Amino acid sequence: MGFKLEVNSILRTEQNYELKLGSIYPFSKTGSRIFFDDIPVWLTDKNWQVLAEISIVSQTRENDQLTGQFRVDYLYQGEEQSIVSNMFIRMYDGVLDPYIYLLSSASEYEQAQQTGEFIRDSLQTEGFIHASPKSQLNRVANKFYKDCQEPLILVVDKSKVIPKIKWEPATGGLYPHIYGPLNANSVIKSISIKLNEKGEFDIDTSAL
Repeated sequence: MGFKLEVNSILRTEQNYELKLGSIYPFSKTGSRIFFDDIPVWLTDKNWQVLAEISIVSQTRENDQLTGQFRVDYLYQGEEQSIVSNMFIRMYDGVLDPYIYLLSSASEYEQAQQTGEFIRDSLQTEGFIHASPKSQLNRVANKFYKDCQEPLILVVDKSKVIPKIKWEPATGGLYPHIYGPLNANSVIKSISIKLNEKGEFDIDTSAL
């Protein structure tokens, strides 16, 4: 009989540090995930802008709170900071969104509303239904849905999804995969989308 130990690789903070190489700073975060003391950790702000690579000097976990100290080992600046920050946004920002997004035809959505669930061929071939984070909707729509009749974006409330959702790597970042038929009542909104004059989808994801 064992236990599950969950480990962080990123310290995401809302605190405004004036970081200096080699200096030590306190931190506090909600959650039970700990850090490995001997493995470098990335420090980012709440918007996923990467600030530094750090080492955890000390940490104490009590109830649902983790407190400790970290040492700054490397500071990110300029173009390098921008490149790495964009990577983190692409990889992780969708994980914190309360919604995931499904591209569908109007007829498929209507059928799902009638039967109460979405069942796609990928459940048989891959074991899950492909969904998307907001940041990847344009890429997915332009790759797979240009020939779709009456395409829709379906906004799915993660808290209402009955099957397990796993965030797994695919082209461009991490994607939510739904491991079972998706219950249709988890869809809280449907949005029609159309190709522009260039024959491309140009979805304003900030409006979702």
